[in-house]
Amino acid sequence: MIRFVIIVTEYSFKSITMKKIAYVLTLALVTFSGCKFVNERILGREADTLEIYTANLERELAGIESEHFYDLEKIKMESQSKIDSIINYYESQLTGKGRRYTAASAGAYYIIVGSFKTPGYADDWSSKVTAMGYRTEIVPMRSWNLVSAGSYSSLREASNNLEKFSVAVAPDSWIYVAR
Repeated sequence: MIRFVIIVTEYSFKSITMKKIAYVLTLALVTFSGCKFVNERILGREADTLEIYTANLERELAGIESEHFYDLEKIKMESQSKIDSIINYYESQLTGKGRRYTAASAGAYYIIVGSFKTPGYADDWSSKVTAMGYRTEIVPMRSWNLVSAGSYSSLREASNNLEKFSVAVAPDSWIYVAR
């Protein structure tokens, strides 16, 4: 009987030791499974970190941005060709009617960056635009005072420079043709 108790005791001791080892290993695996070393070396998984996610998003956004950039450039080129064909059409129409399509004087095409009924407001805006580095001029048109930031001798030249003023001075800039 003593021999039986010793065998049972040894078996219980081994069982308890194995349970402790299994418990410690399970605890270690659960605790350190978020560790980069464990994921990469032991479990063979790549680290899924915020940096990798951010880099993938930035790469994807760069691709989308470049795609839209080329689309925008294509639209700009198409628009410019349409503007040029419209200008050519009107030039030919005016030339066909016996008129010369040249301005009466240099600067017959004005890029307007503001229009005001009150002359004082036009003067104030003109001085602000002059402070931005542009040579301004107030062009009277009926009861309006138009603030011009540039004058050109051809419509093509004015339309080519319109975007510059739309971005830098006033988004609603437009071309006034003085006749």
